[in-house]
Amino acid sequence: MQQKSYMNWQTAACLAAFITLIFVLPMVSPLYVKMMGGEMYGFVVNVPKYISVLYSAGSFFILLFLLFVFDFRLLKGTYTAAKRNGYLIGGVLLITLLFSFLQLLLYNSLFTPESSWSLSSEVFVAIILINISLALTAITFSYIIYLSERRQQLALQYETLKVENMQVRYQALKNQVDPHFLFNTMSILDSLVDEDRQKTHEYIQRFSSVYRYILQTKETVTLDEELRFVDDYFGLLQVRFGECLTLDMEINPSLKSYCIVPLGLQTLVENAVQHNIVSRQHPLRITICTTSDHNVMVSNNLQPKNVLTGYGIGLANLSERCMLRWQKEVTIEQTKDTFRVTIPLVRESNKSE
Repeated sequence: MQQKSYMNWQTAACLAAFITLIFVLPMVSPLYVKMMGGEMYGFVVNVPKYISVLYSAGSFFILLFLLFVFDFRLLKGTYTAAKRNGYLIGGVLLITLLFSFLQLLLYNSLFTPESSWSLSSEVFVAIILINISLALTAITFSYIIYLSERRQQLALQYETLKVENMQVRYQALKNQVDPHFLFNTMSILDSLVDEDRQKTHEYIQRFSSVYRYILQTKETVTLDEELRFVDDYFGLLQVRFGECLTLDMEINPSLKSYCIVPLGLQTLVENAVQHNIVSRQHPLRITICTTSDHNVMVSNNLQPKNVLTGYGIGLANLSERCMLRWQKEVTIEQTKDTFRVTIPLVRESNKSE
């Protein structure tokens, strides 16, 4: 669901027309013209008043329209706050000064044909002052629209993320509860009951822990919580695959308090098992490790099955969740022998519960 952007040239034209009316309408008043010096704004005694009004209104509209279009394009760009503000101030000043100079040329061609003027004249000073006031007005309106639209986008992303998380939890539960998974689980339990009571108890504990984690309502979890869940989930898999499946963890303890999307690592472990051959001749090795740039990477040796079902859906879903939550991307790398996926970790002061 995409939100319509209101920062476009149609909005710029409407705002320019609206502000032009606010600035020009008072000039129709003879008292205002007399108080403001008349000629400083293009009102010359021997020139019809409607020409002066059209001159002022036209120049105001064009300047405002240019400023709004420039501001909107800049605010919609992907810049840092410091760089965006620097470009905004510099660009607005440049547009205002160049337009003021052109406006002075037009003023002298319309009202003073003898061309007795200079850049230090009162007319040019008046033009600069009023154009700067227009520029400040345009920047103010642009930022109001930008902040309002940004707030709506964040609200929409938050709602989308909530729905997405609900769908992910539901899909994860549905995948885990499918008859094939339950059949394997019950078969393993049945075989363990008579062989090893302790191992049966541990298996049931892991099984209940996995479902408790899947049914939770948290929007983010710590890396430590996710790793403990993956350990339980992998324990179930290992009972089924035995020594054919191994998991190594190389985790920086200082990053265990960082946040990750729920079921992120589990999705990658499940993806590796689902799409690769796991046998004595082709054992599957999965590695979970943290990186120096505060990310977590899941890798496995690549030995794909001949038939793949639903390939890429889990990864695409995981990428979308990370982008919606933190505007950070999931990195996917594949070589001849290895498949790696890197998930961003984020340090949140107040983790959503």
